[in-house]
Formats: sequence, structure tokens, C-alpha cells
Amino acid sequence: MPAGFLEFLAAAVVMELTPGPNMTWLVLLSARAGWRAGLQAVAGITSGLALMGGVAASGAAALIAAYPLVYETLRWAGVIFLLYLAFEAWVGEKAGAARDDKGRHFRRGFLVNILNPKAAAVFLVMIPAFAGTAGAGWLIVMSTIYLAIATTAHALIAVFASNLQQIVVDPRREVIVRRILAILLGSVAIWFGLSTGRQA
Repeated sequence: MPAGFLEFLAAAVVMELTPGPNMTWLVLLSARAGWRAGLQAVAGITSGLALMGGVAASGAAALIAAYPLVYETLRWAGVIFLLYLAFEAWVGEKAGAARDDKGRHFRRGFLVNILNPKAAAVFLVMIPAFAGTAGAGWLIVMSTIYLAIATTAHALIAVFASNLQQIVVDPRREVIVRRILAILLGSVAIWFGLSTGRQA
């Protein structure tokens, strides 16, 4: 077992309980569309994280670290996508959109993560740092544990946030809650853009 294994577990839990793009968007989605939509998004988020883990394990993620232009492109694509989701939440989705396209929330959860440099950093920097010289086997084990922690945290967020549906049944309250959450999501997008910039 790597010397920093327990510290890794603590860091993983803290990271997943810290508000960020996934948490804010999941709360917004689940409060409006219910826990089923939230869990569809969780499946997409988990798939995106798993892809990041696979890319990091293959060594291809080193390109992101080595080429600032690649990193910046991904970072700003993520910011723009989050701002788009905030705008959509503010104005409201088209009627029936969530019901007609069952894979929509999955795809968005997937995109939110593959465009998130912080998600890549977990697998490219944090997990290898904690694994140390323990070997590739522990790298895979720790990546799997992180995925399990992230998926559990996101699923719980989706289920608990779905209880807000009763609050937003009234159209007036729905607009108020939706726009408050849209402002929060937009704020997270701006914070995301500022906090993930690399120091020169």
C-alpha cells in the first residue's frame, strides 16, 4: 500500500464535496428534471472521468501538460460550455427537450468532464503523486477508488437535489430558483476560468 494512501482517500472525499462545475450543474438539473435525469448525468460524469483516467494511464494526457495551447483550448471550451448551460438555465429549456432526448443529460455530463482540466489533473497529477513508486497496479486501484467516491458523491447530490422539485412546481418559484441556480452556475464558470489558469 502506498505511504500516502489514507491521505489520498481524504483528499478525494474533500475534492468531491467541494462545490464545482459538476455539483452546481447537478443540483440545477436534478431540481428541475428529477433524480432520474440527475442519475443519467452522473453516468455521463463517471464516463468522462473514466476516460480521463484511461487517457492519463496511456500517457496521452502528458500532451495537455506539455502543450499550453492544448490546455488553454480545453480550459476555455469548458468555461464556454458551462456559461452556455447557465444561459440555458436562465432562459429555460425548450418544452419537452428533456423528455424527448433520453441521452441528453448523459452527453452533457460527459462533456462537462472531458472539458474540465481539473478532472484531468486528478488523474495526471494527484493520483500519481499519491501512488508514488507503488507501481501501475496501485495507480489503477486508486483511480478506480476515486471514480467510486466521485460517482457516490454525485449520485447523492442528484437524489437530494431532486427533492427541490416540490419547491419549483409553482411557475413563479421555478423561475426564481432556476435563475438563482443559473447565476451560481455562471459564477462557477467564471471562477473555473480564473482558477485553472496556469501561472507564467
